[in-house]
Amino acid sequence: MIKAVFFDLDDTLLGNPTDSFIRGYLGSLTTYFMARCGVDPSPTIRTAIPLIASGKRDAYTSNLDLFLTQLQPVFDRPVDEVRDLFEAFYAEEYPKLQPITQRGARSAEIIDRTRGAGYKVVIATNPLYPESALRQRLMWAGLTPDFAAYDLVTTAEMMHFAKPNPAYYGEILGRLGLEPDEVVMVGDHPLNDHAAASAIGIHTITMDVTQHDSYFTHLPRFGDYLPTDPTPQAIAPQWMGNLGALVGQTIDMPAHFWGQHPFDGEWSPMQVVCHLLEHEATVHRPRLERIQAEDNPFIAEPPPPPGPDNFPPCDTDGNAAVRAFFAARKQTLAFIKGLSDEDWQRSARHSIFGPTTLLEMAHFTAQHDRLHLRQLCQTIGGCE
Repeated sequence: MIKAVFFDLDDTLLGNPTDSFIRGYLGSLTTYFMARCGVDPSPTIRTAIPLIASGKRDAYTSNLDLFLTQLQPVFDRPVDEVRDLFEAFYAEEYPKLQPITQRGARSAEIIDRTRGAGYKVVIATNPLYPESALRQRLMWAGLTPDFAAYDLVTTAEMMHFAKPNPAYYGEILGRLGLEPDEVVMVGDHPLNDHAAASAIGIHTITMDVTQHDSYFTHLPRFGDYLPTDPTPQAIAPQWMGNLGALVGQTIDMPAHFWGQHPFDGEWSPMQVVCHLLEHEATVHRPRLERIQAEDNPFIAEPPPPPGPDNFPPCDTDGNAAVRAFFAARKQTLAFIKGLSDEDWQRSARHSIFGPTTLLEMAHFTAQHDRLHLRQLCQTIGGCE
């Protein structure tokens, strides 16, 4: 069942010719920073963007932090000062780029009718720009800049992946607790919006800024969309995206939150992360390794985890526990990287699910992540 619609922004809800806009953007950066600081950051930005989008980077680092780290040597100033310089640019110069863009004819109506049909709405724009720039581009598209009007707007501050890496979509799923086949991605770009989203199991619709009328023929049919089967190529991006969602929820959490129990009978944030860590090392990875090594093994369901009153913490530092989970997950990712097509289809018998495969159990790991990411989000007050 479809629960959410993800919308690309540029050339989907906002007319924004990419080549012209990038030329204008980089030209403005050069003029602004040469006059203010005597440096031209545009060559470094041209190399930083592919690094952010490549996936060959630390999933613990946000896109903006990676961007600023790349730029810091150019300015030879502390990263916080570089951040302030760019915020000034987005306040003073970025608005002058609006004439390059064109308001979407029915963008506001598309969002309103999607919301009215009961679907979550995500502005799934490539998160290479900070929040201040995204608010402006939403206004240019004829949409409210109030992020509270959407279930999520992907910005450089919050995201740890970018298009066309499918893990970008995996991170959104992890943040919202959605399954891939519960989502429709609407966009214009064959690689960024369609191939990347489809690779992770998300339904897609092609729409550019000149085709808004076509969306209203698709909207009533979302209830007819069928579930999709998991594929081997969808597993790693979902797992990686869940890591990004986890660090995004916890990186700035005050230390005293880690041990709190806002709801009776619920784990604390520390206990949620410790459960993910323990399960990764003792259940998820050993289960996959066993299916790969044995012929049709019987997999028993592990005993229920302890309740909040009997769950010993795995660390005294919540962020250290998150990093330990990252390290454990990387081991599991390394294991599946070496699997053959035949390995993914190896069979097993599960005490609850019955006949299953290694692929199905790997997909269950992603679902288990999202279950507890949503629990964590609810515990710290970020989800309904």
